[in-house]
Amino acid sequence: MKKAIFILITLGFAFVMQALINMNDIVPVFPDGINRSKIESSVIDGTIHFFNAYSHANILMKEYEKSAKESLNYLIALEYMEKAITELEKAKDNYAQAHTLGKQAGYVEEMIQKFKTFDYDTYTADKQLNSDVMALVKAYFSEGNILGTYQQQVEYIDDILLTLVPIKEKLAANQLPDIYLLWQLLQQFSESSLFGNYCTMTAQTILSQ
Repeated sequence: MKKAIFILITLGFAFVMQALINMNDIVPVFPDGINRSKIESSVIDGTIHFFNAYSHANILMKEYEKSAKESLNYLIALEYMEKAITELEKAKDNYAQAHTLGKQAGYVEEMIQKFKTFDYDTYTADKQLNSDVMALVKAYFSEGNILGTYQQQVEYIDDILLTLVPIKEKLAANQLPDIYLLWQLLQQFSESSLFGNYCTMTAQTILSQ
């Protein structure tokens, strides 16, 4: 059951490095000033921590893959698991801070109107994007709820952290985690990355019009 995991890891990691989920491209919807700069900084820092967590998780996956041929080094696996959790908690704090600062700053109404009137369905079809993920982006953007995308990233991270709990427990007991938990972990990281990627792509298109 382990044989396909390495291919998935490799493809997943290559994707996330290209995804550029850095959602600071949405920042122009906020008024220029100190808060806007802080929002941008918080989102950039959050994205860096998210990438770090994904990197640590991929090393964990590599160690698991190696266990098909040799005994798993539980200490190394647990070390990278704990690093991933720490980085995710930092990422969550940064996105939550961006959300709080955004509420304080308010929106530039002219910019928000662009998001409310954009043709998301045509854009999705033309770019051949994942319709389920774009439906979520549309749900936020079409209502002018830009802050909702930051909160969504917090929720994605919460879900990933929940998945990491039983994995960490197994590793701490020197037991192999259930393969289905690792598959779920990969999917959750990918979904969060793709959502951020689509938010950035769409926002760039909208704000350039």
